[in-house]
Amino acid sequence: MSQFRLLLGTLLAMARCRPWQPLLIVLAIWVASAGLSAVQLINEGARQGDLATATPPLLQGSRIEAVESSRPLSRQDYVALRRAGFTQFIAVVNSSAPLICQDSQQALNNITLLGVDLAAASSLTTLPPAAGVVSADQSTPGGVPSLASPATVAALDCHSSLQRRHALPVNAPVAMNGLPADTLVIPISDFYTGDITPDTTPLSALIQAGELNAQQQQALADRLPAHLQYRQITAVESPGTLSESFRLNLWAMGILMSVVALFIVLNALMLMYRARLNDVIRLRQLGVSSRLLTTGLLAEMAVYCLLATPVGVLTGLAVTRQLTPVLQATFSNLFDSVFIAPSSLLVSLMGQAVLISLLALCAFALIPARQLSQALSHQAMRDRAPLPWARHLSPARLTLLIAGIVVASLLLSNNTLSALSAVAVILLGGCALMVLWLAPLTRLLRRLTPTDKPLLSYTVASTEAISGKSRLAVCAFFIALSANIGMNVMTDSFRQATYQWLTQRLVAPVYLYTESLPDTRALPEGASSYPVYRGRSTLNNQPVTLRSYATSEQARGSLVLTAVSLHNKQAAWQAFVAGTGVFINQQLAIRHNLSPGDTLALQPVVAGGQTLSGPAGVSSMLVLGIYPDYGNPDSQYLLPLPLFEPATGFAGVTAVYGITPAQANTLFGEQQWYASDQLIALSMATFDRTFVVTDALNIATLLVAGLAFAIAVSVLTLDIRPQLSVLRAMGVGKWQLKAALTAQYMLLCVLTAAVAVPFGLLLAWVFINQVNRFAFAWTYPLQISWPVLLGSVAFSLTLVLCVLMLPLGRLRAGVDLRQESTL
Repeated sequence: MSQFRLLLGTLLAMARCRPWQPLLIVLAIWVASAGLSAVQLINEGARQGDLATATPPLLQGSRIEAVESSRPLSRQDYVALRRAGFTQFIAVVNSSAPLICQDSQQALNNITLLGVDLAAASSLTTLPPAAGVVSADQSTPGGVPSLASPATVAALDCHSSLQRRHALPVNAPVAMNGLPADTLVIPISDFYTGDITPDTTPLSALIQAGELNAQQQQALADRLPAHLQYRQITAVESPGTLSESFRLNLWAMGILMSVVALFIVLNALMLMYRARLNDVIRLRQLGVSSRLLTTGLLAEMAVYCLLATPVGVLTGLAVTRQLTPVLQATFSNLFDSVFIAPSSLLVSLMGQAVLISLLALCAFALIPARQLSQALSHQAMRDRAPLPWARHLSPARLTLLIAGIVVASLLLSNNTLSALSAVAVILLGGCALMVLWLAPLTRLLRRLTPTDKPLLSYTVASTEAISGKSRLAVCAFFIALSANIGMNVMTDSFRQATYQWLTQRLVAPVYLYTESLPDTRALPEGASSYPVYRGRSTLNNQPVTLRSYATSEQARGSLVLTAVSLHNKQAAWQAFVAGTGVFINQQLAIRHNLSPGDTLALQPVVAGGQTLSGPAGVSSMLVLGIYPDYGNPDSQYLLPLPLFEPATGFAGVTAVYGITPAQANTLFGEQQWYASDQLIALSMATFDRTFVVTDALNIATLLVAGLAFAIAVSVLTLDIRPQLSVLRAMGVGKWQLKAALTAQYMLLCVLTAAVAVPFGLLLAWVFINQVNRFAFAWTYPLQISWPVLLGSVAFSLTLVLCVLMLPLGRLRAGVDLRQESTL
């Protein structure tokens, strides 16, 4: 034990003499721990958000509403129901009139002001303490702030009261999860102020905030007057698979960053042990056993791990807390879900991080430790003949073997796990090809280099010499660059497909969003409106949604079909209008293995609280075509609009044709409406905010890969210092020398990028057509944009070049013809 303590003290003394070498190891462990901790915390917050939205929140539950707009819900109806014992219902009233921020005098359009009976709600739901207080004086608004989703509060950016038309102002909003987007919630007593009264603006609905058993539901049905109806909502719409895709991408980038960080650990270990070679050999000569030396080296690594891992976990926690507002806005705007700031989970996170770090360090530290412990072994230093079976494995045959393994992994992928395994096989296969062909490629470049340029010839020849010693750094850069290209191409393809899909689907000039069917009798001559209806059914005991689709000529051109059953699209539309067939989305086709021409068995449909025996009384329909439906988690099919007569299950949106946005502003000024180009712009802006976190992880991965290259440069300069001194003595300037060294390392990066581009494109194809297909049951076309592709490569090379400047800038270029010190 005394010898072990002496050895450990000696190793730590070496670390104090060259502190930057162990600091690189600590930095790599810190980066890996921070990345994995942040990913785990973010996904935990997303998972808790999914659980929070699994049940209907306060404003999205079942409701009592008016049957017709001509006879609205009144305050007397609300009072009568509560006196009858139905205290589970809360009155709400909304208005879409413009609001004006008092500070900036900026008009806030498309913001819904929702008055809620918060006094009744406070006894049934969990609200902030201030939200349960209702102002007693109705002549002025109380001190109660308005409530809004975190994304809406951030978008409004208003810290003063909001002016209303014909009513008293609204107090500045505070954030609360579980509220609809673009909505301000205030006490109903503050809503009815000024000229706004229950007579001029009747109640919109009575929201159910408590449970009703079967007897209570029957009693409610008997109690309701004829002008009111109870609309039961058993489940809210799923937030969509985009949040799941976001989490999957986040995990992938976190794992890739950790893998590249492990390459840094191995490079740093090689650098540190190479610098300590003379000292370790002396320890072996002094009688320190190989086993004791290996144990001491592993103990030193454990010390570094225990120092770096807690700091990395705390950094990941801090990063997650800083990103929480951005993530809340992203999940609210894009996924229609919430992101809940997760608990710290410090004990669990640190335990997992320490365990993973120790296992990785033990696995990687044994490689250089074994080399050093056998440094004086004559057997280890002798040239050994290659194994008999290795003589037949030429680079060409190994390349074919690797290609066969990659193709087999792709062909055998039949679920999400196997598809992700194929991604790992592709990356490992690419690393193997880099190791096989890097030296031959540099050798070919050396032969093509003109001999009349000595410095250029030295640069290329030196690149060939160092190619075998920089394989780890090259592999780390290859993994980071391939993942960067794959993610960027995948995201850009998704963006282009989404934009094209939206521009084709949103052909109506105006879309009106209302809770009940709007009154469109005031539309000008030549204008038409097509409301959207929605229902739910089952297929093979799995849920299916159905939606109405207009049959006009304009609507026909907006539906994109990837496959049709009949000889042309016109014939398919004729069958659709006749009610003999349906169009299904990709999700339904993939999950149930349906193709155009198959028969779809129709089950009873629930729409608008009513159970229908089947659309138009039929039991099956022909699958006429398949349409893309990006981001929709549901299996879905379309029915012609007339089959929903009598109209049930209004989906809340109406497409209005034949009017301009200016006319829509006059007709629907106080209602929520959007022009088609406005909807597209909002959708794409939200899309661009989605991948901010994964883009940041992508850049961090490239930085880590660049750091691996920088460490490799530091290792190699230990071996070529005598050569550099000779070149300086021959008259080569120090800046020429540094430029030559930079060129040779960048040449390695360029060769790596040339191999990474096809592998990155292959990764994008696998992510789109296999991972996304198996995980979410929908795909989109792979679209290669050369600016995006070349931009990814150029950005990666520039980033690595900037990192390489650090060790090359520290390089001493003075004349020194001394060799390494003798033992």
